Amino acid sequence: MTEVQNFMLTVCFGCTMGFLIGTFSIMVSDGISYLKKKRRKKKEQKEQEKAE
Repeated sequence: MTEVQNFMLTVCFGCTMGFLIGTFSIMVSDGISYLKKKRRKKKEQKEQEKAE
């Protein structure tokens, strides 16, 4: 392989890995925020039931 081909391969691999890592981290952060919202909603619902 020439230097240019090697550089292109490295750039493409880096972009693909960066995209996969970024997508995975976004999925994890969205899952955590979803669980926090769900837990907060349950807690508020229990507090409303106690108040009534």
